[in-house]
Amino acid sequence: MTDGYRYTAYVSCLSGNEVDVFSGDEMTGALEHVQTITLPGRGKGLVGRGLPLAHTPNRRRLYAAVYGDQTTSEKDLVDTYAIDPITGLLTHMSSTPVMAQLSHISVDRTGGFLLGASEPSGLVVAYPIGDHGHVQARASGTVVPLPGAHQILTDYTNRYTFIPSLSDDVLVSLLFDERTGSFTANSPPEVALQTGAGCRHLAFHPSRRYMYLLNQRDGSLVCYRLDPADGGLCALMRVSILPEDFEGAPWGAQIKVSPRGDRLFASERRSDTLAVWDIDPNNGRLSSPHIVSTPRNPRCFDVTPNGRFVVLSALKGDCIALYDVSERSAPPRHVMELPTGGEPGWVEIL
Repeated sequence: MTDGYRYTAYVSCLSGNEVDVFSGDEMTGALEHVQTITLPGRGKGLVGRGLPLAHTPNRRRLYAAVYGDQTTSEKDLVDTYAIDPITGLLTHMSSTPVMAQLSHISVDRTGGFLLGASEPSGLVVAYPIGDHGHVQARASGTVVPLPGAHQILTDYTNRYTFIPSLSDDVLVSLLFDERTGSFTANSPPEVALQTGAGCRHLAFHPSRRYMYLLNQRDGSLVCYRLDPADGGLCALMRVSILPEDFEGAPWGAQIKVSPRGDRLFASERRSDTLAVWDIDPNNGRLSSPHIVSTPRNPRCFDVTPNGRFVVLSALKGDCIALYDVSERSAPPRHVMELPTGGEPGWVEIL
């Protein structure tokens, strides 16, 4: 938890079945390991998958979606953790059974609902969050069938929910009722992507006027103008996240916009790279990218609250890497690496 001088990075380790906690200096970025939360005997049926993370808007709770062992009767769960407001350390509060393996989780802008997208089960769902931050066991509103659902996020108005479908190459748009947690189709209900694109992850610009979409299978990134009045999208440009000399099948991973809205980042697993673009504040368009090498198989990452640093997980490097991204129009500068548990996947920074 940042107090103006420190930030906290939470890293879930997929085959290690643990969440590692790192404390960082906001001025230098320097990180140190301060805690490990272990999940013994859980999630063994899907080594290398699961454990997506999300936090509440008030930064008091962290959630982890834990895949059950599909060879046994072990349940899919969402774990709730209390976040110490001073140290950022975690205390386990509860484990809530959920109806599917949740490939991605997020919390709506009010903090009232945990939203989940399940690619294996092809659905999106909302679970109420109780007064003390516990995820409730009964889903609210509407469970929406959606093949390939890979991520779920509400925009800044909290009225529109967007879900990339990895298998169907569409970006689905739903209306979200923040009072009941229910979903209904927006108009239009979806945006079609190029066949084979592999619609994966998206990120919103803090100005509320732009949205960026990362496609996993063709290594492309699409910039959209977002109309906050109706949730409509208008494509502005399409760029590649790949190095010029890359050969083979792309495997895009994660996309983030800096909290200041000045830079956009994307990780690519097969080229082992992190790309960064400057964002034009007048039209949301992107500059030419700077692309740097990373440790093996960069999965997810996050940007510190002051926008100066990126913490990136290297799934096959069993480490996190820290980059200084504070200088506009300059490439990320590698600062340090630290070991983690097996296969670090998700990164959440507060």
